[in-house]
Amino acid sequence: AMDAPLERFSPHRAATACTLCQSSDGTLVAVSDRHGKPLPVTCCAGCGLTYVDPIPTREELARFYAERYRLEYKQASQPAVRHIYRAGKVALGRLRVASLLADPGARALDCGAGGGEFTYLMSSRGYRMTGIEPNDGYREFARREYGVDLRAGTLDDVDFDSGEFDLITMFHVLEHVPDPAAALRRLGGWLRPGGHLYIEVPNALTAVSSPSNLYHRAHLYYFAAAPLASVAERAGLIPVQVDGSASQANITAVFRKPATGATSRMTARPSAHDAVVRANRERTLGRYLTAGTTFSNVLPKFLGRAEERRAAASGRSGRQILDALYDTHAPALPAA
Repeated sequence: AMDAPLERFSPHRAATACTLCQSSDGTLVAVSDRHGKPLPVTCCAGCGLTYVDPIPTREELARFYAERYRLEYKQASQPAVRHIYRAGKVALGRLRVASLLADPGARALDCGAGGGEFTYLMSSRGYRMTGIEPNDGYREFARREYGVDLRAGTLDDVDFDSGEFDLITMFHVLEHVPDPAAALRRLGGWLRPGGHLYIEVPNALTAVSSPSNLYHRAHLYYFAAAPLASVAERAGLIPVQVDGSASQANITAVFRKPATGATSRMTARPSAHDAVVRANRERTLGRYLTAGTTFSNVLPKFLGRAEERRAAASGRSGRQILDALYDTHAPALPAA
């Protein structure tokens, strides 16, 4: 019963059945969030999809993201300068992948655009961009600061023509939606045949994340590579690449919409349940602190934070900071 004390790694009969395989049997891999507040997280015994149980209602989620999410997650109602600089550097890495999937001049959608840094980078490099962002403060800041086309709301609140986009990007959004397969199916309807969906989600198998900072109230799902690929296939998409290495905190994945007349096929995959439970058992604070990667990342993180502080102290606007960063590291490309 949900009223009884919950214990990690105990068998769990979920209140919300798995959206991928419909099983309600699983194992509790967490009982509290990163702030120590109660948060049951179960790993499905059937397929290994990991999720918060129970899943909140759509109304609760919409209200949370519009009003409270950024305040709780970033302690700000609009992006701070240091966050703009940090997000700009992340956007540069994502541009390298996006540019392999679609040429400048392509029609692209950034779903969950946040403060608009990636949408602005793509727009400034010749892509015809639209973004979606439910948070009022971040969306209005991006519209005002960068002049980008951001639509208000969630996936359920907006609509586009069938086949309108050559490329859709969605970074750290899929873990926030109550039905991932339905979300990907909706995005797939907006992709042209042969178009690509490029996403990033939290990695349920990560060996490089602090166990005290992994589970967040806003994250409804945590993915291993196999369940994520199966979710995409259920949505009618073809997995092109799903990088679920434990050496990464996040999974990067690319999916393709089938050509006209073709369909995606469901591939039989072993359950990721045992691997996810094992990863959670092994993800201790002591192991994290003694891991070589923890210390090898200290200097890059320190230097990165120093760059952010210098950017914040420069007195420049968000747009000026991004322009300088992007012009240095991603010279403008001619539109196709």
